[in-house]
Amino acid sequence: MNSRLNNKGLVAYIAALLFMLSPICKANAESNNDDFGVWTSLNISKKLTDKLKFELEGELRTINGVSDTDRRSIGFSMNYDLLSWLKADIGYIYIASFNEQEKKIKEYIGDDEDGSPIHNYNIDHAYWEQRDRFNVSLTASWKIGRIKFSLRERLQYQYTHSELIYEDKYRFKDMSDPNDPFAAPIIESEEDSPNGGSELKNAKRSTTIRSRLTAEWDIKKCKITPFASVELFTRTDEWKGHDKLRYRLGAEYKIDKDNELSLYYMYQDNHASSSPAGHAVCVGYSFDL
Repeated sequence: MNSRLNNKGLVAYIAALLFMLSPICKANAESNNDDFGVWTSLNISKKLTDKLKFELEGELRTINGVSDTDRRSIGFSMNYDLLSWLKADIGYIYIASFNEQEKKIKEYIGDDEDGSPIHNYNIDHAYWEQRDRFNVSLTASWKIGRIKFSLRERLQYQYTHSELIYEDKYRFKDMSDPNDPFAAPIIESEEDSPNGGSELKNAKRSTTIRSRLTAEWDIKKCKITPFASVELFTRTDEWKGHDKLRYRLGAEYKIDKDNELSLYYMYQDNHASSSPAGHAVCVGYSFDL
């Protein structure tokens, strides 16, 4: 590594990191249900012409450390250099996502003798959810000194398949005496056998705009390229403001001209998404054919 680093470039890079990653402290402080996982990916690319490239990528994600698999996916994309600073790509990803067992409150019945609320509820058993995801993107890039900035705008359409799952239904009797409006509810024990059956989860469609700003520091005579990014997810089919934010901080290591290794930390703040916020250590390997 060249010890005579450009001080102005270093200052600019640190400023970019602080600007993009400052919300992490706030997100960490406000989130009480953060999870930790490991994301691993393998990327294979082939340059078809000077401007056209084909890419194939597989990914595996875990939660609860490495004890449970959360997601498996495989996808492909084609990207084309429109200009020296502008790239377009189109792609498809097949995703299998794990949904853990979930309790859903159905109806408030009343309070027990201690004043605790009593509900009817369902318990959905865990299942794998199948998704098809299509996307089209434009990426613009520019350099300031040795810092390369890139802004990717991606339009993402996702179709979630319908699934037949197993469900337990727990139902409490409304009142011990139906003629007495002040009678206490009859509490049935959860140890009793619930009413079970299948439920069809309807197919879902969603459209999301993903905006990602990345800063990379090109260190002279060094195979390591540090980077940081922030990505904003905005649902367009049901407006709730931004759906989630994703922050990354890490580095890429150029093994040789065809092989590259990446390692980074990721924090995801699911502002309006149903999945929990979480931290992940991400490892990726890519090579050109």
